[in-house]
Amino acid sequence: MLFEPMRSPDVTRFLLRIACFAPLVGVVLLVNWVCALPPVRRLFTGTLDAAAEALVAGKTIRSQIDMADLKPIWIEHLQTSPDVVVLGSSRMLQIRQDWFQPRILWNLAMPSGDFADAVAIFQQCLETGKHPGLVLLELNPTLTFDEKSHVAPALAPHFRRALLHYGIFPPIFFSGPLTLDTLRWDPRLFARLRPWGVSDTLEPAAYRLHPDGSAEWMGTESGATPDAVEQAAKSAMHRLDPEHRRWRTSSQPGWFDRRILLAFLDDLRARGIRVVAVLVPVHPAAFDFYNRQGGYNDTWIRRVMAGRGVMVIGSYSPAVAGATRDDFFDDVHVHRELLHRFLREGKIVD
Repeated sequence: MLFEPMRSPDVTRFLLRIACFAPLVGVVLLVNWVCALPPVRRLFTGTLDAAAEALVAGKTIRSQIDMADLKPIWIEHLQTSPDVVVLGSSRMLQIRQDWFQPRILWNLAMPSGDFADAVAIFQQCLETGKHPGLVLLELNPTLTFDEKSHVAPALAPHFRRALLHYGIFPPIFFSGPLTLDTLRWDPRLFARLRPWGVSDTLEPAAYRLHPDGSAEWMGTESGATPDAVEQAAKSAMHRLDPEHRRWRTSSQPGWFDRRILLAFLDDLRARGIRVVAVLVPVHPAAFDFYNRQGGYNDTWIRRVMAGRGVMVIGSYSPAVAGATRDDFFDDVHVHRELLHRFLREGKIVD
């Protein structure tokens, strides 16, 4: 025989060996739970609390802190509720409060943010009683990064509670606690020189964050010519790591991610919260390159949104969106004026 059946003593020994790991698993789960407790988390986020307080006080800051760490703390410090919330990646960070006056806007977008981050940070808003009337939701066709195994530590508990509310349990729901996804260790938070400060100036390694959550960085203010931007865009297309290449050359989400999107939309509709999907165009040279490989096709998104009565503004295609190469400052980011135009055309702002 190729395989000899396990005898009863062998099975017993095998189960006992597995049981020896149970205490270790229990310790890991306990540590992950403890790290999420506010008193414990405060030990690691004192710098973030001070930065959040500066923003709440109406001050603009320059910062090197990961926005996925800072913005959840900022939400905790805010005492009002927003009328409008922006969810998405750095492509949405330039959307500003003054476009929406007198409504209150919170820009909760973050660099490299994907749909999982959007679900998590919006769940935090709901759990803290801060319900907007309108959500501007940026989407990528794949929804999440293919290799994403966790969201930011400050958002991980909110993400799990959102999935629990939806009744959807992807692998990340179970793997997160076992990988200590609530533990955040950033040496910059303990450095003698603060990684943030009250300032309107820009520095190469920092971003400028406004009290409404909108931001600028060196790229937004570079002033590069359209020719220089196009050359840089063409160069960037051939230097992508495998994860970002898949993000930009695929137009189909994973099965779990698609289900989470549908549950998210249905949940917001049940709460009376309006959703507007925003598709930000890609530089003409980059769009042609990625689209030929299967990327930035919005067919399934438009079909889903139409089925749920959700407005879609913009398009990944610069031709469809009415964007030219003058509207871009790199391969995937547009100048704020184009975002403002989309919102005006959609009658979201005046």
